[in-house]
Amino acid sequence: MTDTPGTTAGGFAFKVLVRVLVSAAVGSGLLIAWIWAYRAGLLDRVVNETSLGAFILLIVIGLPVALLLSALLAGPVLWLLKVRPVWPIILTGPILLGLAHYFKLPEQFADLGDQWTVLTLFAGVSYGAAGLITAPTMLRKK
Repeated sequence: MTDTPGTTAGGFAFKVLVRVLVSAAVGSGLLIAWIWAYRAGLLDRVVNETSLGAFILLIVIGLPVALLLSALLAGPVLWLLKVRPVWPIILTGPILLGLAHYFKLPEQFADLGDQWTVLTLFAGVSYGAAGLITAPTMLRKK
């Protein structure tokens, strides 16, 4: 039986840095994909052609479906990019982004660019922060 050396503090810090940067890139990329779909008119038609009742259904049903699709897209991409475990990031990232919207943080940073740029930056920050906050899950035995 061979002994495998444990992770050093510097090695763990580098793994956390990679986790944060990759998570931020995936979060931003995911929002860019949603923005592209909206700007291409795929989502615009659905939102513009709904009545108030249908809009409420869109929020109650459409938002959870969008979050589920985001998790289903982000999870495999993070996994392929060797970020482990994935589940804490795909659960925490959207929550942090939702909290940023709740506290109107994107409006406070409107001078950074147009609304799409600011939202993309916040998605990256949210997913990156989720990667950082959930980094201790990397230490658990497999």
